[in-house]
Amino acid sequence: MTIKQLMQLCYAQGLDGKQTDICVKGIAVNLLSPKMPVTAIDMDSPEDLLRMMKGADSAHMFVEGGTCHFNALYSVAENFPTPRIYFMKSHLLDEIGRLGLFLERHGFKLPVVNTAKFSELIEDREYASRYHRWHESWEAKSKAFRGLVAGRVENTGVEKGMWLATDGCLICGEETDYMSTGTLIGASGLIIGLRLCKQHEDEARDHASLIEYIAKRMGVPAPFFSNMKLVKHTNETLAMSCLAVQNELECDIEKVDEKTITAVRRTGFRIILRQDALDDYAYMIQDPNGKPISRIDSANHHAVEYGPDHVHRNLSKSKKNQVDSSFTYGFVLADLKAIKTLVEEAESLSKPH
Repeated sequence: MTIKQLMQLCYAQGLDGKQTDICVKGIAVNLLSPKMPVTAIDMDSPEDLLRMMKGADSAHMFVEGGTCHFNALYSVAENFPTPRIYFMKSHLLDEIGRLGLFLERHGFKLPVVNTAKFSELIEDREYASRYHRWHESWEAKSKAFRGLVAGRVENTGVEKGMWLATDGCLICGEETDYMSTGTLIGASGLIIGLRLCKQHEDEARDHASLIEYIAKRMGVPAPFFSNMKLVKHTNETLAMSCLAVQNELECDIEKVDEKTITAVRRTGFRIILRQDALDDYAYMIQDPNGKPISRIDSANHHAVEYGPDHVHRNLSKSKKNQVDSSFTYGFVLADLKAIKTLVEEAESLSKPH
């Protein structure tokens, strides 16, 4: 979801400028840079700009290089080191005149600020130290999520993560250390992280997914990311898994028994994929003689940093209890990368050296 898409959802729900800016900060925090002292969002229409001006800390015109910027500026916040500027700009006199007249008709006769005043408004001189302080705090608060994203990207179809930054629970604001995540899998994968208090974490468990719960509480459609959809295991996803195993893992399907797929590689190695539920699954690798070589599963019997899902890379008697976080989802289409790595490692070790 882009910032502009989020803003349109905010407008549709009747949020004012200040409320919309709070939502924008939740996403824009992922885009902050030590070299960019302003978060600038260009508006698509005078009406959108007017909405943001009504709640702004400063509404003004800034002229630079022959271009006039109509700015709605929201000041630096304790949890966000840059001001947000919602703007429209033009170098054409007729466009400048029309926009200025539109805003004046709605109560905004904008002052013109010079470069020195603009620098003061965006507080750019202190930005380096302000960003450094914020970044240290951000690193500490988002460390667990960043580790999870890194593992998902390495092992699954997830390509990126988005942290919805709030000081407390996203729903009520209560201070909390709980981290909740939801994932949307489609043409690409996106993992979303956020904070919920225990009460709202428990509420979310009664819904089909975290994303569906948040969408319902926020009054927006679920899912609200285009070209993506939520997944549950059905006959359709089982069929999709079979196709992926054939095409992506270069296997022949030997049999399908309820929700378990047995597939054979050209090397004779078997991949057995049991998908009873997203939290009850196992991916097993066997050599051509049927000997278990490695496994990924969801059983909650190992202490791993990101669990309970874990990987046994070697099921020999001496090493079968050596496990790592697998970062997998329990859905073959999402986990193809990890499965392929596991079977290729097993095949490589079986080759004579």
